[in-house]
Amino acid sequence: MPSRMRVLLLLVLIFLIAPLLATAQTVVVFVDGTRMEVQSYEVKEGLVLLKTQEGKLMSVPRSYVNLVGTEQANRANQGGSEAARPSVRPAPAPPAPKRPDPTALQRETIEPEPTVPVPAAPPPARVTPPPSSTNLPASPPPVWSNEELHVSLVVPSAAWVIEEMPPSFDVAASLANASTEAKATLALIRRKLRSEKDFRDAVQDVEGSVFQTSGFRPITNGPITLEPYNAHELRFIKMVGFVPVYNRLVMVYSRDLAYVLSLSCPESRAGENEADFEALVRGLVLKKPRKDLNY
Repeated sequence: MPSRMRVLLLLVLIFLIAPLLATAQTVVVFVDGTRMEVQSYEVKEGLVLLKTQEGKLMSVPRSYVNLVGTEQANRANQGGSEAARPSVRPAPAPPAPKRPDPTALQRETIEPEPTVPVPAAPPPARVTPPPSSTNLPASPPPVWSNEELHVSLVVPSAAWVIEEMPPSFDVAASLANASTEAKATLALIRRKLRSEKDFRDAVQDVEGSVFQTSGFRPITNGPITLEPYNAHELRFIKMVGFVPVYNRLVMVYSRDLAYVLSLSCPESRAGENEADFEALVRGLVLKKPRKDLNY
């Protein structure tokens, strides 16, 4: 084949295959059917680590992701060829029945088949109606976000009921888990922060207000790693009447936005809520704020 003809055929193949390659995307399918386009995702223990299209890192509880549907959706997006699919051999056809011998049929005596009594149909089974779900908490969305406050977070499970507050409030969202007696809040620090020093000053103000409360017993205090943000953590026990209450505050700073994510529950139930609160912290995303955000 002349070299010019081979070049033309190669250009035609590139023209046909390029649109298929351009449309391939990585998506994550949640259990409620919603999809989220991401750069990549990774399953790690009880969490699914996501890298959003904007390059942000976030985590989602594994129970909220339909892993089978995610793999199928990405396989379909990649446009797998027939050659890449596993080959399935068809089952061998059963042998054709032999034609009867006419002479044998003439000698065969045909007797009538005995009548088989038809059994009476059993009575219809009684179906027990499912329990009423009026008292069950509504399932929150996998990801809660507020565009005006430029923040979003992952709700750990359907056991956490979320209440969204008006944007004018310092508390952006309040969550409660009745089964583990836990409460969590996401609050905006309404002050101008233009540097890491301003953030450290805000952290010291929060710590000072906590340290001055009565019945305070510190557990741990200091910076934590929470890429791509600067973050500071404070854990302590506070007596409420005769009940010791476990508290954990995580202050997160990104450019000129700062939030406080807090957890409180009875000290005896702190271990039950640790994984869920960690998912809340790791799933927090601070978006680029508008310049006209009111402080």
